[in-house]
Amino acid sequence: MSKYLYGASVQGIQGFIFATNKLQEIVGASEIVKSIADIFEKEYKADELLINTAGNIKAVFYKKEDCEKVVLEFSKIISQMAYGITISQSVIEFEGDVETHISKLSEKLKIQRNRPSIPLDSSINIMKLNPKTAKPLISDELDKATAQKLKANEEFYAKYPTVKEFKDFSYMRNSKGKIAIIHIDGNGLGNVVKQLGKKLSAFSKNLEEATNKAYDDSREDYMDIRKVIIGGDDVTVICNANNALEFTKNFLENFEKETQKIPELQGITKKLTACAGIAYCNEKYPFHYAVDLAEALCGVSKNHSERKSSCLMFHNIQSSNYQEWDKFVEDELTIKNDKEKTIIRCDFGAYYLDKKEEANISDFINTLEAYRCDGSPISRLRNWLSELYKSDTNAKKLLDRINIITAQSNKWNCEIMDKNLKYFDKNLSNETLIIDKDGKKKTPIYDILQILSITEAK
Repeated sequence: MSKYLYGASVQGIQGFIFATNKLQEIVGASEIVKSIADIFEKEYKADELLINTAGNIKAVFYKKEDCEKVVLEFSKIISQMAYGITISQSVIEFEGDVETHISKLSEKLKIQRNRPSIPLDSSINIMKLNPKTAKPLISDELDKATAQKLKANEEFYAKYPTVKEFKDFSYMRNSKGKIAIIHIDGNGLGNVVKQLGKKLSAFSKNLEEATNKAYDDSREDYMDIRKVIIGGDDVTVICNANNALEFTKNFLENFEKETQKIPELQGITKKLTACAGIAYCNEKYPFHYAVDLAEALCGVSKNHSERKSSCLMFHNIQSSNYQEWDKFVEDELTIKNDKEKTIIRCDFGAYYLDKKEEANISDFINTLEAYRCDGSPISRLRNWLSELYKSDTNAKKLLDRINIITAQSNKWNCEIMDKNLKYFDKNLSNETLIIDKDGKKKTPIYDILQILSITEAK
């Protein structure tokens, strides 16, 4: 007897959520996206629900008419509920075990995603547009999507009156005007899914619970943070810049701890790991660009760890123009001394949760705190970085003078900084701030200085 494997892939989620920099709209859009999975489960009783997250749905229907009902209705409901989001759908008729057909369904969904769709809020020249979104207005100030987001935001806080409400980013930024966008994604989930077989449905639910619990356990009461997307092993949050590193470290630890408890992983892997990217920016910086950078940094982390270990990368956006990560590395993170043919890279990461012979997050945080001490040579080290562009010899002499002055002013703090650098990397010290790493000459000082300049002591 034939069965029907249904798949849906939601597109445009990031664009829908981060269309503007209004926090109330972002929160509302996040709630709308989160409700997609609930709507599917409530309205369509699948005989086997394999995966059901905000952007990825896979289910089995035993009756053809039940599957046809979903195909005809679901895309329309979601498109009308969230203007700007589209859904790709695909169905495979099969007999036997469903597991052997999931990869084929994924391929069909990829083809569907490449087919253009007409958005419901398309405009013609005679329509008046919202200048912030370039979408047609339905009132004096709002387009349809913005109105939907604001309504969802109001409904969320009415439903959860005890939740701290951030009306705009001025409530979330630190005293230096900085916030952070964090994107986290699990490692190697595709390979795990292929081995799960009939355990896929149970695993999907347990993974969702593990990710949500990891988020809840990682968020301390003093942290100003708002989750935007949590689905499966995929997490995007916005937070006060002061809390970003600590929260991310906590989440990576808790994610590994919680996934160890998932029974379906027994015999496949001991636990799941994850990688993260943190984009620091001003509150008025275009959010969709910051999200793109956070995702790119997450990808850099994955490549560095070969998708095997938990780690993170971060960057503080200082320019007004958006650049791709490789362009940031070339323009801001590479010191070139053409006269002496020296190239030094300032992207010292990735920073690992717990891996020998690699820079670890905890050691980086401890090193940061050591450089916050009174008498720390922060401003002099900025001069040292500038001198590297001109002369290696003069930069070495300057560093020697910096260490002499620091030791004379506060010998104990000087020893603390040196000790923390050695914990951070055995080859680092106050006298040796440039080492060979990843086949290049690198220094962690730029990363240390940029975090110190945009965050406050705990």
